[in-house]
Amino acid sequence: MHNDNHTKKRLLHIAESIIAGVGALIGLSFIGLIAQSANTMMLIAPFGATAVLLFSAPNSPFSNPWNVFGGYFISTVIGSVVLAYTDAQWLPIAIGLGLVIMLMHGFRVIHPPAGANFLIVTQGHLSLYLMEPLIIGLITLVIVAMSVQRIKEKFLT
Repeated sequence: MHNDNHTKKRLLHIAESIIAGVGALIGLSFIGLIAQSANTMMLIAPFGATAVLLFSAPNSPFSNPWNVFGGYFISTVIGSVVLAYTDAQWLPIAIGLGLVIMLMHGFRVIHPPAGANFLIVTQGHLSLYLMEPLIIGLITLVIVAMSVQRIKEKFLT
């Protein structure tokens, strides 16, 4: 009986792993298709980390949609301010990241990939002008993740 229970748990884990990977594939593919049709860049490195959280740890507080949107919003705005009004050297970037973390914590929207997003913004690779594609990409990831989670709960529990 112990062996049978262990086998069931292992098969469940394998199924969850496959679903997480396929969910990320679908989510990033949708973003890629949207980006291609809009002729814009939307696949940014932090989306990879966001996908890991959304598809592999959907019940983590960091995977909460408010955290995802709030964290990226704060990091993009503060990063844009740092880039526009400072020399974007190490000290303003360090101060800005501290401010991003403080605000995410204060507003209870902590999303670790948003810290990486802040660094991308301060390097001039993302700006407030790209907020629309960023939001569209995040909405796409969150909707796919929520859909995958519902399907997973229906069939695996």
